[in-house]
Amino acid sequence: MMAFAFRKGLQVPESTVMMLYQLDLTDKDATGARDLARVHNRLAELVSPAKPETIWLMAEESHKGSWLLFLGRVKLIRKMMLVAISSLVALIALSLSSYINNENMVASMFDMEGTRLLYVQAILLAAAAIGASFSALFKANSYVTAGCFDPKYESSYWVRFVVGLIAGIILTQLIPIDLKAVADATAAQHRGTEISQAALRITMALVGGFSANLVYKILDRVVETIQSFIAPPATPAPDNSTQSLALQVRLQELEQLTSVSLGILAIQQKLTSDPDITPEQIHLMLSELTDTVTLSRHAQS
Repeated sequence: MMAFAFRKGLQVPESTVMMLYQLDLTDKDATGARDLARVHNRLAELVSPAKPETIWLMAEESHKGSWLLFLGRVKLIRKMMLVAISSLVALIALSLSSYINNENMVASMFDMEGTRLLYVQAILLAAAAIGASFSALFKANSYVTAGCFDPKYESSYWVRFVVGLIAGIILTQLIPIDLKAVADATAAQHRGTEISQAALRITMALVGGFSANLVYKILDRVVETIQSFIAPPATPAPDNSTQSLALQVRLQELEQLTSVSLGILAIQQKLTSDPDITPEQIHLMLSELTDTVTLSRHAQS
């Protein structure tokens, strides 16, 4: 990490350099372990976002002195570069064959057989491999450049590559696309330009290899469309307006009953506290209670 920081022109504190110089790796006591941890933490923070493992990996590959080192100091990059170059050479070589023509490239794989089918599928696989390797290289190179490439994700790039090959074949052979309509629409936008349907199919294979996620979304949309015809329609949610209205009426009745009860209780207390109350006064209180109930009903209606 110290050499990496110096090569990158980073400012390394003198205390860290001196601590590393004075560090005795053979010292097994607590002091040596503490100093080693301090140096490591300071250098890891200094070279961030680069990871110590990536720096060590590239240093080890540089020391091996492989003749393929010019393709990159990460083994995955070198392998993927070889795959991309091989795919490009295969695409050019296969295009020289007489089997690769507009008629064969437009035809479906179910309408061909033998050598003709083999050549067509091979060139489509080569185009898909170019797209898949280009996508993987572009993504991996961004991590390598930043110094944060993690070797544990190496298998995911190969999975992405294989999925790209499958997506290229699916997009060009298994999904029905009217290439003639696409070519005519493209030619209409660029007047006087003739669009080759064979080139469109190869381009579709390359796009499928580059973006397998696109093919996944297309298939997922097809599944959703078919499912909408097969699955029973969802039952509508019950209408809560009737229940809400009934609850509101019930609450109003409860309020009305409470009001009447309080009125009767007030009359009862009046009779208890005043034994000399006259019938006219009792009649007046009952009339007031009746009027209150009547007004409450009118307000609710």
